[in-house]
Amino acid sequence: MTKTIIKVLVLLLVISLGSYYIYKNILYKDARDINSEKSILTISATDLENEYALDPAKGDAKYLNKTIEVEGIVSEVTDSSMVIDHKVFCKMNKKAEKTLMSKKINIKGRCIGFDDLFEVVKFDQCSIQQH
Repeated sequence: MTKTIIKVLVLLLVISLGSYYIYKNILYKDARDINSEKSILTISATDLENEYALDPAKGDAKYLNKTIEVEGIVSEVTDSSMVIDHKVFCKMNKKAEKTLMSKKINIKGRCIGFDDLFEVVKFDQCSIQQH
């Protein structure tokens, strides 16, 4: 009788630990911290937008969901976003400063694709690397 109880308890323990492992490592992964990741390349906003405009599918294959640094001149600033060279839209991690307007900047973020309507490449989780 005690061997049966021990086997049942071990089985319940294995099932609960297995479920916890699946939940933590497969179903629920922590969000990527783009700020701590190393960027795969640094590119100008104009060059990036030109590549996407020529062939959006090729641009997605090369840049989508990758950590990239973009260089250019700030052309628009709101509280939570910035546009570089009228070509790259950046959703910022922190409040963007209006004083950066018309200044050369380098921003690191995750490419989330090309917006056909506004004809801009979109980034999220952006942080300023240098200005």
